[in-house]
Amino acid sequence: MDNRLKNFKNFLFLCWKHLNLPEPTPIQYDIADYLQSKEKRLVIEAFRGVGKSWITSAFVVHQLLLNPQRNILVVSASKSRADDFSTFTQRLIGEMPLLSHLIPRDNQRHSKISFDVAPATASHAPSVKSMGITGQLTGSRADLIIADDVESANNSQTQLMRDRLGETVKEFDAILKPNGRIIYLGTPQNQESLYNQLPDRGYKVRIWPARYPNEDQLVSLGDKLAPKVKRELENDPELVGKSTDPARFNDYDLAEREASYGRSGFALQF
Repeated sequence: MDNRLKNFKNFLFLCWKHLNLPEPTPIQYDIADYLQSKEKRLVIEAFRGVGKSWITSAFVVHQLLLNPQRNILVVSASKSRADDFSTFTQRLIGEMPLLSHLIPRDNQRHSKISFDVAPATASHAPSVKSMGITGQLTGSRADLIIADDVESANNSQTQLMRDRLGETVKEFDAILKPNGRIIYLGTPQNQESLYNQLPDRGYKVRIWPARYPNEDQLVSLGDKLAPKVKRELENDPELVGKSTDPARFNDYDLAEREASYGRSGFALQF
């Protein structure tokens, strides 16, 4: 394997090129860099539309490229959402010539909800498995757990529902193999979001807001703010209130969305 491919950011560039997408934006590269960090338990909170799930799907493929023996579990609020994640991952493997050696053999699992990669040895756990957060988590085993939007508007409306969700995700620690990793991708649905509890459980949270924060927001975000965003703001204080990723959403677009969402809804989603 080309040594350059060991850096996930280079692999992400190739994926986007294959998908006929523009080159990843600086924010997308920054998220990619955090994904390949040494953190065992991390939370990625970024504005809607930045491509968290797409980037992480590519990351799952990259992990299997580096080590085909990995078992990866994808969990979302809904089964269909988790299946969409694994289907996209499977399509990348099937369509990119670079990954043709990972295409499952005839005697391996190859459904959209559970599939193996060709070099994987026999195992109870598939290479990639997807399921909803209300599914049967017990019995699964994984080196890497991707919790992609496990909190939704539907399952976090009341305190009881939020408490139940908070207890359910504790099962991840029973599923995780030694030296495994858990990665949360999400956007808080309310002020009492599950994601706000995770730092107390040993998770490192990093937030990429859609706009450069003002002084009050800087205090609120604290050390959770992505260092890249903080560094750029320190270098140019005039950036306050402007888009952090104008290639995705320019200032006018964000103003339109804020008017539609309302200020509090926009603050949570973006």
